Amino acid sequence: MLTVLSTRTLKADGVSSGKSAYDLIRAFGGSRSIESPDLYSVNHPGVPHIFEDTDDVVGDHFVFVVHRDEDRDRDRQNITDRQRNEIKTYKISERAVKGFENETLVFRWFFRINENMTISRRFTHLFQLKAVGGDDKQPMITITGAKRSGEDGIEVRHSPSSGGTVLQRTDWSEVTGEWLQAYCRATFSEGGTLRLIVRRVSDNANVFDIDVTDLDLWRGESREHFVRPKWGIYRSILLPDELRPDEEEVRFADFSISKVVVN
Repeated sequence: MLTVLSTRTLKADGVSSGKSAYDLIRAFGGSRSIESPDLYSVNHPGVPHIFEDTDDVVGDHFVFVVHRDEDRDRDRQNITDRQRNEIKTYKISERAVKGFENETLVFRWFFRINENMTISRRFTHLFQLKAVGGDDKQPMITITGAKRSGEDGIEVRHSPSSGGTVLQRTDWSEVTGEWLQAYCRATFSEGGTLRLIVRRVSDNANVFDIDVTDLDLWRGESREHFVRPKWGIYRSILLPDELRPDEEEVRFADFSISKVVVN
């Protein structure tokens, strides 16, 4: 049983109505919560990379797009092997959307990968739980697409302070073109816990069902350090011939972050 201490939500409010996608995201995460190519003059300006749409399954939602040959990683002109279109919480975001040591947070959202999206032998991250402070180079938890032994797949990875483990993996074809509902509950400690469920909305089948205890989910070294979520498309373009030149999209809806106590 969970006791909810706080909840913050991010929801689209409709095409050509209400606030813009970027204004809604900034109200949720803060003024610098968006890392989108069109926000940087040296990247891919003039082409919106996050916008709103609607459908009959989840209703109003956000569309994140990337372009293999035009997009890069923020304003880092020296980085040419990857591209990023993500939203995040960060240092000045309110405490309710950041995970501190020994806290338990629940993250919920929907997402839909376009049915023809291609992936490479490198990474295509769609969700990350990433430390801020301490040994924070690698994300602790990722949902990512990658080829292994020539097979396309989507997997959940855990990265401790060294090395990494694939917690679960399934075929890429099981998730593309389908709305997925995600639930992730994490306790951020050196012996933390992770409960992660991703299910297809169309048939209510679980794609992932992970329940792990005594998992290394803390990198911080002071009270100010924390863990943040990142959603979007962050992928390697080091092997461009394995990726389509077409615009790719991942749709997201109904983000929420709750701080809870497990009873």
